[in-house]
Amino acid sequence: MAALSRFGRPFIWLALVVVIAMGATACGNDDDDQAVPEVTAAPEATPAPTATTAPEATTAPEPTPAPEPTVEDEPLRVAYLSASSANTWLLSSRNEMEAVAAANNVEITEFDAQFDPSKQTTQFQDAIAAGIYDGVILVSINGIASAPDIEAALAAGMEVVILNQVVGEDFTTSDPQVPGVSASVIAAPFQNGKRLGELAVRACADLDPCKVVYFYGIKGVPLDEALRAGFDEVIADYPAISIVAEGEGKYLGPEEGINVTQDILQVEPDFNVLVGADQSVQGAEIALNDEGKLDQVKLIGLGGSEPAIDGIASGRWFAGVFGAPGDEGRIAMEALVSALTGGPDFGGVDPLVDLPDNGLMTADNVALFTPQWAG
Repeated sequence: MAALSRFGRPFIWLALVVVIAMGATACGNDDDDQAVPEVTAAPEATPAPTATTAPEATTAPEPTPAPEPTVEDEPLRVAYLSASSANTWLLSSRNEMEAVAAANNVEITEFDAQFDPSKQTTQFQDAIAAGIYDGVILVSINGIASAPDIEAALAAGMEVVILNQVVGEDFTTSDPQVPGVSASVIAAPFQNGKRLGELAVRACADLDPCKVVYFYGIKGVPLDEALRAGFDEVIADYPAISIVAEGEGKYLGPEEGINVTQDILQVEPDFNVLVGADQSVQGAEIALNDEGKLDQVKLIGLGGSEPAIDGIASGRWFAGVFGAPGDEGRIAMEALVSALTGGPDFGGVDPLVDLPDNGLMTADNVALFTPQWAG
């Protein structure tokens, strides 16, 4: 009912005062037979609220109801099957994977195979059997022998991305070789071998003959054999270049490189170029320096580690092939997130192809490269 005008019938005010007084004394009465006519109190007579009753009128707006609570989205669960959690290259990959995961509500569980192929097989099968993982990032120790477990993971509804290693028979390509794999992120070993060969040709440009010492990582392993095959393909067109000795650094620290280089110097004291993984070349540098031969040998590394880039920048190393473990890890996780959220497959990704000079580092361009691992 609208408030009555004080310019209306004056005698009605007296009746209203009486009704209001009666209503106040009847507050809380539930007797429906004693209905009180609906009225609006005059502005001068708004009653104060009791402790349990809100005012009938207020100048403040009605409070906005609190939103209904929402259930936070469950994280995507990813099994990361690492070849070795202690490996500094893969640690760089893992750090970048974590950054992408944190931005995309992904929870990573790492399985450390410790470079044990049978252990990784068991871990892979356990991850599939657990039934809680949406996807897998695999650094395969087993190569093509991982294919059955990859197929089992795909059959279980998991997405699979391969990181850093080839799972297949073709080491010339970064493309996935198991149907259904969303991405394979690696600089193909054969292509990296060709990169090393190109740098050896540059190092030998003014030498005839040019004597080269070649360090395997692990001789006989398919990856290392593919590296060597790529290297040999390039230098085959240069008859002045010959391999006069071989070593095996085992992808360990400088100590192995020191010992093997010392042994080589006993049987081949004079050579011009030494090629190998960064860890081996670090050790070779120490051994050659101790023998007073460092300025006679051009060092070429594979990996793009902090010591390699420092060595090239200072002139102690001739050149190197860059390695991008951080980029590899980032791209692998981005590829898996894409696959898990309905995005496109990434396919084969070589992280070096868009770098300066196809990833070949020399004194002329080394300032353009930033190391992604400690070595």
